Amino acid sequence: MAETTGRFHRLARQVLKIDGLRNYYCWARYRWLKKQMRFLPEHSGGVGRHTIEHNLKALDERAGFGMGGRMSLLLYPLAAALRGREDAKVLIVGPRTEDDLYWARALGLDNVRGLDLYSYSPWIDIGDIHQTAYADGEFDAVILGWVISYSEQPERMVAECKRIIKPGGYLGFGIESNPALRATREVKPPRANALNSAADIAALVQAPTLFIHDPALETSTDNAVVFHLPR
Repeated sequence: MAETTGRFHRLARQVLKIDGLRNYYCWARYRWLKKQMRFLPEHSGGVGRHTIEHNLKALDERAGFGMGGRMSLLLYPLAAALRGREDAKVLIVGPRTEDDLYWARALGLDNVRGLDLYSYSPWIDIGDIHQTAYADGEFDAVILGWVISYSEQPERMVAECKRIIKPGGYLGFGIESNPALRATREVKPPRANALNSAADIAALVQAPTLFIHDPALETSTDNAVVFHLPR
């Protein structure tokens, strides 16, 4: 029985690595569970006022499930760093949908939860990453997929992430680089700050870099950076 269960889990992981199948499954689950949608009644003040409206729009289209595969820039480096650590506890901040969580599990990150300003899922907690109810050092890794651009207090966000990560844990960020805004440092809604590249995040976090994707192309591109925090 245990052998059969193990085979099923291995097969499920392989299937969930296929973007189209995983995206469709998560979209179907959303359609089934969306009546359970709940929202954070109030937040700490660090979240830009356009954030929830902007993110909910992504759920209107199936393209919002998977977001073009950009989370690969964070999930694959983290899965490699935590390889063999079945007990590693991971928090994904701002997942919007369950897609990031299922993808993480497909890569072997079984003990994963989400945190967002709204949730329809039993696996996504409602909360504000600027100030959470999690314990000190509760997670082995925290990753923020394209979240920090919507923060009016990014320094506070980073400090809270460091608080809830164990010494020697990992902290990852995704960010969209926009060459025009990078040159002017202009802030256009729904952005709430001028951070515009993985290099900007690295300067803010001030920790050793495990992985960085920041080609500084003169076209808009998704970038990512993962830090290995000191012990």
